[in-house]
Amino acid sequence: MADKLHSPRHDDERPLAMPGRASVARAQVADRAARVVVSAGHGRASVARAQVADRAARAVVSAGHVEHAATEATLPAGHDRAHEHAAAEPAQPAGHDRAPASPLSAAAPTRSHDAIGHPATNPLAPVEAGPCAAVEKAEAHDPARAVVSAGHVEHAAAEPAQPAGHDRAPAILHVDIDAFFASIEQLRDPRLRGRPVIVGAGCIASCSYEARHRGLRAGMALSEAKRLCPDAVILDGHAQTYRCFAERIFECCRELSPSVETYLDEAYCDLTGTERLHGDLLVAAARLKHRIHDETGLAVTCGIGPNRMLAKLIGKTVKPDGLARIRQDEADAFLLDRPIEQLAGVGHVHAKTLRSMNIRTIGQLRPLSVETLTALFGAPGRILHERCRGRDTAVVTEREIPLSISRETSFHRNTADRAEVDGMLEYLVGRACRAARELDIQPRTVAVRLRYADGEGDECSRSMPLPSTTDPLVLALALDVLRRLFTRRVALHLVGVTLSNFSHHLAEQGSLFDEAEAGRTNALYRAFDSVRESYGHGALVSGRALHLKGRLDEDRHGFVLRTSSLTK
Repeated sequence: MADKLHSPRHDDERPLAMPGRASVARAQVADRAARVVVSAGHGRASVARAQVADRAARAVVSAGHVEHAATEATLPAGHDRAHEHAAAEPAQPAGHDRAPASPLSAAAPTRSHDAIGHPATNPLAPVEAGPCAAVEKAEAHDPARAVVSAGHVEHAAAEPAQPAGHDRAPAILHVDIDAFFASIEQLRDPRLRGRPVIVGAGCIASCSYEARHRGLRAGMALSEAKRLCPDAVILDGHAQTYRCFAERIFECCRELSPSVETYLDEAYCDLTGTERLHGDLLVAAARLKHRIHDETGLAVTCGIGPNRMLAKLIGKTVKPDGLARIRQDEADAFLLDRPIEQLAGVGHVHAKTLRSMNIRTIGQLRPLSVETLTALFGAPGRILHERCRGRDTAVVTEREIPLSISRETSFHRNTADRAEVDGMLEYLVGRACRAARELDIQPRTVAVRLRYADGEGDECSRSMPLPSTTDPLVLALALDVLRRLFTRRVALHLVGVTLSNFSHHLAEQGSLFDEAEAGRTNALYRAFDSVRESYGHGALVSGRALHLKGRLDEDRHGFVLRTSSLTK
């Protein structure tokens, strides 16, 4: 008997089985599928029920013959065939009333797979005139599961089929503060409005648009700037004031977008899916611009695009105080003729390499294969290959932990005095460690950066055995790196320290024998932070930083530095 059941059959043969076993198995499968789908039995619901039941039955019969599909797929190996009829239907949950098998499906004759879909002989066949959208969507998957996931047949049937690739269009807003430092200085002192203003020491950190029209730009040496624009007003700047303005602008952005990623003078806002809340995104961005101007007096430029790169690029075309939007289908025409330097990830070095290859526009970069770009620039070559085609997969994420905390400054005059250099480094380390403690993070890596009076620079980093924000531990490592770097007999123009490779302070593995001492040290420096929070960072100065007393001006924020940096 078993051999006959499992033997292959010809197209003109019926499957060998006990009388009625095929129809019973089909009825059981169809009824179970219909009961899972379920609830209503009229209109589209009954159509969907019939289609799901029929497709479930087809899946059972199509294996070759009903006996093989209805029993072996459900029976464990070695099961007694005397009980196979009872085991063919899986156990129902407790309390579930078993509905009798549908008489229509029970009466349906056993046929080959090709004949099952004929509506004239199979009452459960799908209705030709009105196919259910949910079932059409589920053809490639399990029919019952596809419909059940909708929760209700009526809802699934009423939902129109979505076209392939129909998703919410991504929308990224880039907010850039125009001439950040210089604009704030013009706002604080109305006498500077309309005049070329430079903020920086040694080089230009920021300059007003009046200065830019005279050929000045960020990063230019002050000596060159004075030659091009002799009447420019040069200011040292106030980092703490700039930070307050930036934070207020970023708070306005956070009220517009649930995800905001901020930098020194710019922010990326993810507006994907917020159209129902804000309406037209261009109008929402215009409202944001007006609010920022009303609350801070500063102008910002906004660009909206399908990704970060395009949003920033389109914003640059309407600076200052502009607003523009670009869509994905406009990206090709927009990028083709733009200078290669405007492509995100192409700096001065990469641009020089590409121009030497006679590649001057973004469109001319496209013929290069990903292998060629990877050979030229390493891993960033793959990113450039995507970006030159208008694709940028970087997401907008609000970093709870910064990648690095940097504090650096240029000296008021070039110096080779080791006491002054060490004192400045200790002061910068103290500022950086305090910023890390405020974020409850601990760095493992410490980097020191130098720039000499002749323009040459150097940088080196080292890691501690365990993460720490204790000033003496970080300072000891920074001083050791400084001694390794400062080997030339040339005066220094700039010194800086960078903390990175952070971990949360709760993840620190304490020392078994020095736990009490470490606890006292941490408590001491947190007490220092409390005093500085109340009376300013300049209220407490210790160690080598005392050498700066009398050499530098002070305010409640500490020593007034020439080019202090914000947290990166």
